[in-house]
Amino acid sequence: MAFDLKWTTAMAAALLASGCNRAKADDNWTADRDTAICTDAQGVRLPDDRCRQHRVGGGGGGAFWYFLGRGRSIPYYGERAAGGSFRAATGARYGFAPSGSAMTRSAAVSRGGFGSSASRFGSIHA
Repeated sequence: MAFDLKWTTAMAAALLASGCNRAKADDNWTADRDTAICTDAQGVRLPDDRCRQHRVGGGGGGAFWYFLGRGRSIPYYGERAAGGSFRAATGARYGFAPSGSAMTRSAAVSRGGFGSSASRFGSIHA
């Protein structure tokens, strides 16, 4: 029994260490097939609804389909698409981005901290 416990502890420690040493993975979505996303003229991603009422080759009101190949990164809303084209490849069949990729990257949130109020900590102010 003691041998099994040592083996289990050693394995758990090795697994934990290997998980902690991994580099941060890319948190963008990756297209698992040829994918069309909606962008503005500069390639900044917009909600697909802005382009859906138009045919796949075009867009409207400053919104255009941008075509990404399989394995390309699908950007968050408001971020620039790269590695694709505003022209669909001849003979390619494009799907839409997964609904889970329809999000905006959130900015870091500042929670305050001590800041200038630290100078008054423990003192009496009227």
